[in-house]
Amino acid sequence: MKKPPHLVIVAGEDSGDFHGANLATALQRQSPGIKLSGIGGSKMEESGVELIFPSSRLAVIGLTEVLGRISDIRAGRKAIREHLLKIRPDLLILIDFPGFNLHLVAPFAHKLKIPIVYYISPKVWAWRQGRVATINRLIDRVLVILPFEKEFFEQHNVAVEYVGNPLLDDFASFKSLDRRQNHNIALIPGSRRGEIKCLLPEMITAARLYLREQPESRFLIPVAPSIAFTDIEKLIPANFREYVTLLRQPLATLLEDVSFALVTSGTATLETALAEIPMVVIYKINQLSYLIGKRIIKVPFISLVNLIAGKEIVPELIQTEANPEKIVRQMRAIRDHKPSYNRTVQDLQKLKLRLGKPGAAQRAAAAIIDELKKHG
Repeated sequence: MKKPPHLVIVAGEDSGDFHGANLATALQRQSPGIKLSGIGGSKMEESGVELIFPSSRLAVIGLTEVLGRISDIRAGRKAIREHLLKIRPDLLILIDFPGFNLHLVAPFAHKLKIPIVYYISPKVWAWRQGRVATINRLIDRVLVILPFEKEFFEQHNVAVEYVGNPLLDDFASFKSLDRRQNHNIALIPGSRRGEIKCLLPEMITAARLYLREQPESRFLIPVAPSIAFTDIEKLIPANFREYVTLLRQPLATLLEDVSFALVTSGTATLETALAEIPMVVIYKINQLSYLIGKRIIKVPFISLVNLIAGKEIVPELIQTEANPEKIVRQMRAIRDHKPSYNRTVQDLQKLKLRLGKPGAAQRAAAAIIDELKKHG
C-alpha cells in the first residue's frame, strides 16, 4: 500500500502561521492521510502540522535588526535542514518570509531534488527584483495572492497561478456595526515586537490627542498570538488605560465593532480594507534600514491597499511623518469629514471586488496536490 505523502511547510511570522494553518486544513481535506510538518506557530500546530521549530524565534523587522537574531536564525536553518535530510519530503511549501525561505531553505531543498511550491510569494515586484531569477531557478510553482503579481511573474517566465486572496474567507460574511453610532478606533501595531515597540507609542499618543477632541472615542488593540498582553500594557500610560481594550481575537472579528483604524503597514492594512474601514497607514523602522530600503524599493506606495488600487485611497505616513500630530490631522480629515469618509469606503469596496472570491487556501491546496502528482 502506497505511503501517504509527507509535505513540509515553512512559515516565519504570525501571518504566515495563519495562512499555513488554513492551507494545512485544506490539504488534509483534499488528501486525507497526508502528513505535514515544518516551521510555524500555534495555529499551524493546531491544524495538524508537526512543528520542528517555532516561527516566533525567526520574526524580525528591517535589515539591521536581523543581526540581533542571528543565533535564532542559525538554529532555525539547522533545524529545517536536518529535517529535510532526515525525512526527504515529497514536496516543500514555502510561505512568504523570503530572507529565510528563499535564501536559506530553498537552495538546500533544491539540491536534495525536493519539489518546491512558494505560496504567498516574496514581494520581488517591490524590491530586489534580482530574486526573480532565483525563484525561476529554484521554485517549481509560485502561488500568488495579489492580482498584479501574476502578470509580473509571467513577464519573467515563472510558473505562476493566482489563487485569490486568503483573507477574503475571513470577510465573506463580515458585517460591521452601525458606524454612525460607533466610536471605536482600532490601533493595529503589527505582530513583530520591534514594530510594536516603535509604532504603538506613536499610535497611543495620537489617540490621546484625538480623545481631547472626541471624548467619546474608545480604542481597541488586537494582540497577536506571539505577543504577551504585558508587552502591550507597559506601552500604555496608566491614566489612558481606561480608554483602551486589548483583545486576543481575529482581526476580522475586532473590526466588526470599529469605525476607523490606525494600521501598521503590512497584511493588516488589507484586512482593514476588506472590512471597508477607513484608515491611516503608518510605518517607522530603524533609520539605517529605512535609508537602505528607500534606495531599493521600487513601488510608489507601502500599503497593499494603495498598491492594489493603483492609487492612494488611504494616507500613508512614513518615518518622521508618522508622528502623533500628523496622524491626528489625517484622522480629522477622514473620520471627521463625512464626504471623505464615504469616498474612502466606496474606494475600499471597489478594491474588494478586484480581489475575486473566497477559497484561496482550497485553490492553493489543489494546485499543490497537482504539483505533487507531477513529481510522483
